[in-house]
Amino acid sequence: MDKDRTPDEIIDALGGTSEVARLCQVSNAAVSQWRENGIPNSRIMFLRLARPDVFATLEGRAAPTRRATDPTPAPGHCGRQPASPHNILDTVPSNAVVSAIPPAKE
Repeated sequence: MDKDRTPDEIIDALGGTSEVARLCQVSNAAVSQWRENGIPNSRIMFLRLARPDVFATLEGRAAPTRRATDPTPAPGHCGRQPASPHNILDTVPSNAVVSAIPPAKE
């Protein structure tokens, strides 16, 4: 967990119990338990990625800003990687198995 801040400080800085519950897709009751028992490390890591501006402010650093030259992520890519220029792989379902090795002939 975040060593410098209490769970209450982190949750309040992120907008309160309801906002953190919405971000993490959990119930308000779960976030209320985090106030008592501490925020799980996996959730802290997620919240740091989701709201780096809040954690930068909590740590006393300047908040990161997007530059005008930063590429805008394509819808559905969540910033993980830019869309392919040919959009061929953009049509492949996320649960599909894609391989460059042809299947063995029987």
